[in-house]
Amino acid sequence: MSVPVVFLNAFPVDRTQWDGLIDALADATDADFMTFDMPGMGGTAPSPEEPALELIADAAVEAVREATGSDTAVWIGCSMGGYVAMAIAERSPDAVAGLGLIATRAVADTEEQAAKREAAAQAAEAAGGVPEPRAVAEGLVGTQGSRREALVSAAADVVAQQGGEGYAWNQRAMAARPDRVEVLRAIDAPAVIVGGRLDGITPAEEIERIAEALGVEPVWIEDAGHLAAYESPSQVAAALRALV
Repeated sequence: MSVPVVFLNAFPVDRTQWDGLIDALADATDADFMTFDMPGMGGTAPSPEEPALELIADAAVEAVREATGSDTAVWIGCSMGGYVAMAIAERSPDAVAGLGLIATRAVADTEEQAAKREAAAQAAEAAGGVPEPRAVAEGLVGTQGSRREALVSAAADVVAQQGGEGYAWNQRAMAARPDRVEVLRAIDAPAVIVGGRLDGITPAEEIERIAEALGVEPVWIEDAGHLAAYESPSQVAAALRALV
């Protein structure tokens, strides 16, 4: 039985961000591809539990086992999805057959970053959704030129669908995450870290920090931003092909 490949999406978009990448990887493996929406995002109901990425990590591991019968998977996470993948590596290391991280960071939020998340959470709760989905999408997409408007517009449509309760829950879960650099150093599985050169959210030094912890060279997508796999799926697929 082949090892399933699980995609964990960025915030605040849903699992449709992976459609192009899955199509680009389909000829590389006969493995099962699985996607998840975070609690309260996309088609998933909000969680009644206190916000915590660890809840998502544990639920994802259990869902893969129930759906596929496999105790291990290749976990591919972008941004928040990367945070969840690192939580899985810490809590269920035997469940990690491979790790693909995209546009994410292993360090905890600073106090200032956590405060900004709380302010955004409260604003979304008050508005019942994301207050300025177009502005959020502009920051997520780094691609320039003739393709940019279509990418930003599609991303904005997805962001606009997210409810305020789920948006706030996920912001608070991310704000509470710990530093997991040492978790990465302990991983005993193939790993890849991908960064977008035009990413205005995850600094290049955070991609380099992850690469150093994993003992690998980072893969840079020159013309993409934070949603690199959505913006340049074929290039990201080439980076991840050996994993899957």
